[in-house]
Amino acid sequence: MKISVKEKIGYGLGDTASNFVWALMMNFIMFYYTDIFGITAAAAGTMLLFARCSDGIVDFFIGAAADRTKTKWGRFRPYLLWLCVPLAVVFVLAFTTPNFSDWGKLVWAWTTYNLLMLLYSAINIPYGALSGVMTDDPLERTSVNSYRMVLAQIGGIVANSSFLLLIKQLGGGNQQLGAQLTVLLFSAVAVVFFLISFFSTQERIQPPPAQKTKLSGDIKTLLANRHWMMMFIAGIVNITFAVVRGTAGIYYLKSYLKWDDGRIATYFLIGGLAMMFGAMLTKFAVKAIGKKYSFITSMVLVALTAIPFYWIRPDQTPWIFTFQILGMIFAGINATLYWALVADTADFAEWKFKVRTTGIIFSATTSSQKAGMGIGAAFAGWLLTHFGYVANAQQTAESLHGILLLSSLIPAAGLLLLAGLFSFYGLNESLCKTMREDLADRRSHS
Repeated sequence: MKISVKEKIGYGLGDTASNFVWALMMNFIMFYYTDIFGITAAAAGTMLLFARCSDGIVDFFIGAAADRTKTKWGRFRPYLLWLCVPLAVVFVLAFTTPNFSDWGKLVWAWTTYNLLMLLYSAINIPYGALSGVMTDDPLERTSVNSYRMVLAQIGGIVANSSFLLLIKQLGGGNQQLGAQLTVLLFSAVAVVFFLISFFSTQERIQPPPAQKTKLSGDIKTLLANRHWMMMFIAGIVNITFAVVRGTAGIYYLKSYLKWDDGRIATYFLIGGLAMMFGAMLTKFAVKAIGKKYSFITSMVLVALTAIPFYWIRPDQTPWIFTFQILGMIFAGINATLYWALVADTADFAEWKFKVRTTGIIFSATTSSQKAGMGIGAAFAGWLLTHFGYVANAQQTAESLHGILLLSSLIPAAGLLLLAGLFSFYGLNESLCKTMREDLADRRSHS
């Protein structure tokens, strides 16, 4: 089932929009809360842990609702239309600093952040599930997700490389105003891209006509899907250490390397372009060694390129960019394959249990990533406070050492552990081919 380039681009623009939010959550939210909004790293980390883990539970019900949605536009596409504006409004509120007491700020941060993550899930889970029903061709599915990752990185590049510069430019010296206006700009563009994604995509794979499920049955089927369980664990571990490194990254660049905003923007720009290149290489990696071993290899290589950052000195700029570029290329492959592998577990559920619940599978997977985001942010925040990080101040040798550990050895160790664990994943190329053929035969006779 071939997909046109136009539709792939349209689908990918949905993740360009999503990545305006995701990029700031991965790389800047802790810095925003400590150095602009005005709360401690430990307080922010604790808040993010509880917010993301509780939000992960809600994700499951969003997926269940999406699976049961029936409209003339399909089950998943309508959410792009319905929720793009509410998401944009709350995104701006989350980056607005009210003139409140410290306690009032915590309440504001907790409320707006939870609303932001709820709406992000409510639009992003159906969006992710959409890729699982656009085609059942494995290479086309990988291609769709490659376009998604490339275009997601465009959103990430824009957000990461321009955030600090736009804060300074739009705020006129007022960082709080600058952050609000910058996110307002990102939000307006995101609404346009979500609408393009809605109008340019199609849902082609439908559940079996006689399928009628209860939520309890969906949960039972999900937990019986051992391949999805592995992806769930991978999501938690992978995102935990990605967030640890991403959170520490801005502190590493500003406090350890002492780079200005222009050089930091260049760093994120080059890294984003490298990740786009990696996403484009994914199809070739899958053809060569399959999805499973491409995923494992990419994790190992991301880890190996993170380790040198512990020893690289601030004056060794070429080495910093070399390992950043290599690491982001492999990260692009890894991120692209993750969602393609999740789509395969939805196929397995339909093949094995004769029930297709794409929305629940993607939502439950997203909940694992939310848990990873919460654990990673909390871990980074607590360690930054433990090592003595002080916002907008000269850092001690101990706090700089903590930043180095969080930027290199700690995330590398986590990824190497996950790579070893993932060797037990059981959906190989041969089984996927058998599933695809059997499902095609079933659908032709339904």
